[in-house]
Amino acid sequence: MIDPRLRTLRAVREVGTVTGAAAALHVTPSTVSQHLKQLSRLVGAELVEPVGRNVRLTEAAEIVLSHASALDAEWERTLADLATLRADEGARLRISGIASAIVSLICPAVDRLRNLDPRIAVEIREDAIGDRFRMLADAETDIVVAVAGSHRVGAAEDRGGEAHDLLVDPLDILVGEAHPLADAISVGLSDLADETWIGAGDIRDQQVVFADLCAQAGFRPRVRHDALDWSAVAALVGHGHGIALFPRTASLPAGAAVSRIPVTWPDSPSIPHRLLRAHVRPGSADHPVIAAGLDALREQGRVLAGPTPD
Repeated sequence: MIDPRLRTLRAVREVGTVTGAAAALHVTPSTVSQHLKQLSRLVGAELVEPVGRNVRLTEAAEIVLSHASALDAEWERTLADLATLRADEGARLRISGIASAIVSLICPAVDRLRNLDPRIAVEIREDAIGDRFRMLADAETDIVVAVAGSHRVGAAEDRGGEAHDLLVDPLDILVGEAHPLADAISVGLSDLADETWIGAGDIRDQQVVFADLCAQAGFRPRVRHDALDWSAVAALVGHGHGIALFPRTASLPAGAAVSRIPVTWPDSPSIPHRLLRAHVRPGSADHPVIAAGLDALREQGRVLAGPTPD
């Protein structure tokens, strides 16, 4: 960020209130107001205007932020160029990702990366209750691995983040061993409209994908239980409390009393899935360490996807 006050302006755009922006930035509302006044004097234009109890950015503010994104990207490219001068020195790479991606994508990719260059010190965090994309924008992490299609991903793209596809991850249905579908070879998602469901995974991403897929299948799921941890999801299903949509890359705990069934769309060769993406700050993909991290993640994505058909 060239000027930290621009971070404040972005926060106001995202949440729509001074108090909300202050909470997101962990500062006082008076600090937010002061930053806005300082920026307004600096550019010679009003940057926010009241709308009921909220505020919205003016056209001038949107122009400021559009140029700020370009400046941020150019700064990242500057850091990337400087990093080439320190190629013989050790470097740090920080990766934040959802739990299932840490298991299936990030850890194996980091193993590969360390074998290629042991000088790179890697920090891996789940940041389950944090805003990974705010951390990315504020340079508190270098790569975010998340599910595409969630509102958090959308917010990141609004801030100019670069997205790199890693893996199309098929989604299966998890049912208990005593469920009538336990021995099914496959099942159509639309055939499950009357089932009781477990809200499985993070409400910020996986459950957003779940709700969207059910809407495409023509029904609103009856969700009675909720669990973030995939082992807890499997336990709920195994004890007959409902069924769940379960990513192919998520591991089942040993001894889970469940059946995993591939899901299909009627009259379509495609299958319900989630898309895992790596997000970086604009311009930072040229940084040699971040580029190496992205390459390792892509390679692990190709390993998980398996051979492509001829």
